[in-house]
Amino acid sequence: MAEKYQTFARRSTRKFEVLGRKAPGISVPLPLVEVWEDLQPEVEHLTGVAGLKIIQAVIEDEVTRRVGPRHHREAASGCLRWGQQPGYVNFCGQKVRIRRPRVRTRDGQEVELESYARMQDDGRRQRAVREGLVAGLSNRNYRRAVQSVLDGYGIEKSSVSREFVHVRHA
Repeated sequence: MAEKYQTFARRSTRKFEVLGRKAPGISVPLPLVEVWEDLQPEVEHLTGVAGLKIIQAVIEDEVTRRVGPRHHREAASGCLRWGQQPGYVNFCGQKVRIRRPRVRTRDGQEVELESYARMQDDGRRQRAVREGLVAGLSNRNYRRAVQSVLDGYGIEKSSVSREFVHVRHA
């Protein structure tokens, strides 16, 4: 004998099956512009975090190619992992702190990571300084005009002035 709750559940299922065949005519208007305005800072932060993860992966890939996989030393490799230390990369036109891996030869000499060195000098900050100064932005109020997507640093009056001198002589 079927229980009462089982027959009720079957009736509800049939109703959903009937509804599933018909396209419901419900339309909910969303204020998309307002939603985007509220979400934009979060989306920018998320893309910034994703960009830093990609940068870390590129640097880690170079370390793995030189040394081998983590916790599996290769005897043929002439290098060893040697911990990490604070560092920075230029990202979105500003300096952003990262933990950079260190690599040393078996003789104990530091090995420069090419990918890390290239990411420290990407030229975007120089272009941003040049464009801002050409647009009439002064060295003193440049820091206020910089849009910060991540927790960056290095946009001081002195660094902007150095970049301006470098751009002017180039």
